[in-house]
Amino acid sequence: MKRIVVLGGTGFFGGLIAGRLRAGGLQPIVAARSAGEMQLDANNADDLRKNLKQRDLVIDAAGPYQTRTPALIETAMRVGFDVIDLSDSPEYSGMIYEREAPITASGIRVLTACSGMSTVSALIVQASGIENPSRIEVFLRPASKLTANPGAIASFLRSIEGVDREGLKVKSVDTVTLPRVFPSLKRIDFIVDTGHISGNFLLQFAWFRRQLEKRLDGAAKFARRAGNRDGVIRFQVSTLLRGRTQTFSGPQSYMLAVIPAILAATAIAAGQFTQRGLVPPTQHVDYSKLLDALHAEGIQIG
Repeated sequence: MKRIVVLGGTGFFGGLIAGRLRAGGLQPIVAARSAGEMQLDANNADDLRKNLKQRDLVIDAAGPYQTRTPALIETAMRVGFDVIDLSDSPEYSGMIYEREAPITASGIRVLTACSGMSTVSALIVQASGIENPSRIEVFLRPASKLTANPGAIASFLRSIEGVDREGLKVKSVDTVTLPRVFPSLKRIDFIVDTGHISGNFLLQFAWFRRQLEKRLDGAAKFARRAGNRDGVIRFQVSTLLRGRTQTFSGPQSYMLAVIPAILAATAIAAGQFTQRGLVPPTQHVDYSKLLDALHAEGIQIG
């Protein structure tokens, strides 16, 4: 059986992935910089070459991706292992797309941004039935009482671009992945609402974000204490004349971030995933299987 290594497996999302894979009968190896079954730094090429083997499947949950180097993808091509990542960074996923030709030539498979963005957003655009969509807007109110952690907060703080009437404008990995599949998309927006007007207001200021970056543990504790228990993620696909909205909500809505990677990894491990190279987000998972998995989590879909 293919070895499955979960990078960042001691973190919140990596831990969810490892736990669900175990529950499905697989035996993932938890890897992290200073803990886990395998000590491994995702930015250290020597670490990666020493510990990872040909035909491994690496699930990369080692954020924040804004601080990541090309070390993992370069090693994957050289050694010959597959990669699934949860990237939320347009810069990191853009770096991977720049290597599309050598990735394909190496014979490995890479699924970047295999998460709520871009896998889910791509599938929703595809399933919308809207021909030549011109815009997608994603709105997120995270279940921060459950999900807040230093890595996720660091990623969020480094992605904020401005303010919107519903929250904060954030850089979206969809701006890199979706236009390659849907070239008609001209506007791609990602809005995050902290759930608190004062939080949305303060976070628009760079000086405040810099102060929080120095106190990530404290920020995470505060968010877990004062944050939302129920999360909401809403996708709106539209043209000038037509639109469609899909909403996912509930206490388990955060599972939207990891279920695509879990489904894809399970299919690869079972030998049921035929695509190779840099796999487009519309081909990461089957949409009907994704919806079934979300229903099983008790996530409300409307």
